[in-house]
Amino acid sequence: MAKETCTMNPPSRSRWIGTSLRAVMARLRDRFETYRQDRERRDAFLNLLRLDDQILDDIGVTRAEVACAARLPLRLNASDALAAKAHARRKGWIG
Repeated sequence: MAKETCTMNPPSRSRWIGTSLRAVMARLRDRFETYRQDRERRDAFLNLLRLDDQILDDIGVTRAEVACAARLPLRLNASDALAAKAHARRKGWIG
């Protein structure tokens, strides 16, 4: 008499693993894309440091404000922070 063997993976478990893995990979892909966009935006922002002080003055910002905003964490928008700081300086809220 032949021996029967049954090697069967529970289908629910393998589907769960596949779904979970796809979800994790999607989150990683989204985080990487966000980081890439933030890095690209910050690199463009850093071009302000290459401008003359006179041009920065015409724009309405100082080199110190640009340098300070450039040191912010990458997840923060340096352009928004620079605009807020320059606006506060022009209003006399900060020295």
